[in-house]
Amino acid sequence: MTDDFESFAGTGDMRAHLRTHDYLNSKLGFPNTWPASLKTMVNVVLESTLAMWIGWGPELLLIYNDGYAKMLGAKHPDLLLKPYSGVGPEAWEYLGPIVAETVAGKSFFFENASMQLERNGKVEQVWFTYSLSPLRDEHGKVAGVFGTAIETTTHVLAELVRVAEEKRRVFQLSLADCIRPLETPDEVIAAASKMIGKQLRVGRVVYGTVDDTGKLIHIRRDWTDDVLMSLAGMTFALHDFGKLAVDVIRTGKPLIIENVNTNEIVAPYAHAYAEIGVCAVLALPLMKAGRLQAVLIIHDSKARYWSADEISLAHDMLDRTWSAAESAYETEKRLEVQQKLQDTDRRKDEFLAMLAHELRNPLAPIGAAAELLQIAKLDEAQVRKTSQIIARQVRHMTSLVDDLLDVSRVTQGLVEIDNSQLDVTHVITEAIEQMTPLIRLRLQHLTMELAAQASLVMGDKKRLVQVIANILSNAAKYTPEGGRILIRTEVRNAHVLIQVIDDGIGMTPEFVSRVFDLFAQAERTSDRSSGGLGLGLALVKSLINLHGGTVTSESAGLGKGSTFSVCLPRVLAEHGTNLDEDIRPSGGPHVKPLRIMVVDDNVDAASMLSMLLEAVGHEVIVEHGAHRALERAKTDLPEVFLLDIGLPEIDGNELAQRLRRQPETAQAVLIAVTGYGQDSDQQQSLAAGFDHHLVKPVDTKKLLAILSATRDL
Repeated sequence: MTDDFESFAGTGDMRAHLRTHDYLNSKLGFPNTWPASLKTMVNVVLESTLAMWIGWGPELLLIYNDGYAKMLGAKHPDLLLKPYSGVGPEAWEYLGPIVAETVAGKSFFFENASMQLERNGKVEQVWFTYSLSPLRDEHGKVAGVFGTAIETTTHVLAELVRVAEEKRRVFQLSLADCIRPLETPDEVIAAASKMIGKQLRVGRVVYGTVDDTGKLIHIRRDWTDDVLMSLAGMTFALHDFGKLAVDVIRTGKPLIIENVNTNEIVAPYAHAYAEIGVCAVLALPLMKAGRLQAVLIIHDSKARYWSADEISLAHDMLDRTWSAAESAYETEKRLEVQQKLQDTDRRKDEFLAMLAHELRNPLAPIGAAAELLQIAKLDEAQVRKTSQIIARQVRHMTSLVDDLLDVSRVTQGLVEIDNSQLDVTHVITEAIEQMTPLIRLRLQHLTMELAAQASLVMGDKKRLVQVIANILSNAAKYTPEGGRILIRTEVRNAHVLIQVIDDGIGMTPEFVSRVFDLFAQAERTSDRSSGGLGLGLALVKSLINLHGGTVTSESAGLGKGSTFSVCLPRVLAEHGTNLDEDIRPSGGPHVKPLRIMVVDDNVDAASMLSMLLEAVGHEVIVEHGAHRALERAKTDLPEVFLLDIGLPEIDGNELAQRLRRQPETAQAVLIAVTGYGQDSDQQQSLAAGFDHHLVKPVDTKKLLAILSATRDL
């Protein structure tokens, strides 16, 4: 270095750095070959308190002052007299094209330009006001660039905060104006959800209330962008979306998920989010008295970064909406209480009228029979008939009283559930057995579509059979003769769904909302031909609640049928489960039907058994006499025979022997159905050619297991 360098009066650290660099001589020919203009510019750069730099030569080697050195941070002093492109890929991606145009002779000025810059080991979002100008050599050709910069990051961030606060203030005022005139919580929630959804440009805004158990969330209202489906009216188990995620919400903290597929706490449950079209989630809990009461959930169908401003805006919306909704809840609650008292009085009057009617029906024949016994001399047959009438009507009255007492015990919490692991299929089968006479009497068609997976739940078998039987009874009563009833099951991740669907008289929206209320009944004729006291569905709801499940109803309107849905918590099959206990009938298109002949002189017994077999998908022929059965078997060729032993013409054992001798039926499966169950009876039936011996009343599980094994042969 020569003393001539002292004429470039840099007084900061940069002068010391430049002195140590031989590049000034070897690369730039300092100072002898520099044009005077460049020497002047170097002096200006080194003297300035603003950030300035020069890039000189084909590689734009950098000379800069202390101000620019501070901007470079850890990259200084390694960039001194190194190519300009060494500022880093993040900055050069933005600056490179501009620098190229500057070298071509164009000048630039940018105010508050945004870029990413690596400083102190991390990439930061920064803003600069800067300029770039071409530098020319002694021949007037562009030989470098000259730049100035002022970092405006602090100013820009402050302005962004101010703008965000102004936007939030405008949103708050608009929200307040929007919800002020609204009177119901649902109206408040709907309006606020729409505003925040459009403000944030998301796919769906959901407002859900959490039940007292803290396990279920009910979606009261939501808003969607017409791409994602609405979830309004649905109920979900919180744990379906990840236990760890729920744990976060229960602490009162927001749940912020940019991508459900990569977020470690919900990725195992990504399929549950995918079912409702969700990729990004922002969930804000509402806590009252230390308990999770509601959740504002914002969904997007794509991965998304949730900014602090967006989260703050959503918090504001939740707080203001809840305050307004609470006020409307209080008003609505007073109106609801008044309406409920009026409805209770009305239903009480209706119930008393129904009770009087139902009790007068059996009292009338009882009273007439009593008077007949007093005033007339009756023979033994007449006395027996009169006694049977009294006994039958007393049983009917007893049943009414039992129903009343049962509802009273359940609603008062006096009933304990005897929990055990149950297969829902077995519950449904027993319920169908109970309801078969009523369904057969009304000439209705019952079909089943049961899930192939294990439908295991924890529950009280007797009570769950009662639940399904009550729902089936309701369907049968309100479906015209010849109508259709479908019972189906579906296995979900954590629940088993049971649905009873009919094509009956349907329900109005008003009645759907109160169908599970005590004493609730649809409009009926003056003769009250449907019977009952409106207790069955109220009992259903109470019992399902005791099992930790839910029951809902829906109808498209009068004349359009009804659907009742029971949802119960599912348990997975334990290791070592007895497979015989898990045999299930498979309804619908998955069943390979068997052609079965039932032969029984008891018309009701044959009818009930036939209906059960048809419901699980088999083709059934019924005969009440042995000779007719033999003749028909030659043409219809049944694969399975269910034969009563005590037939009037020839007994079942003889009938079995003749079927074995007929070529058309010699290979059929023969099942004895009899009231005789001693070892000697079974030996006789097997000797007669029967394959199986079942004792009345038939164990349905065993019968279906036999048929299942026969079907698989």
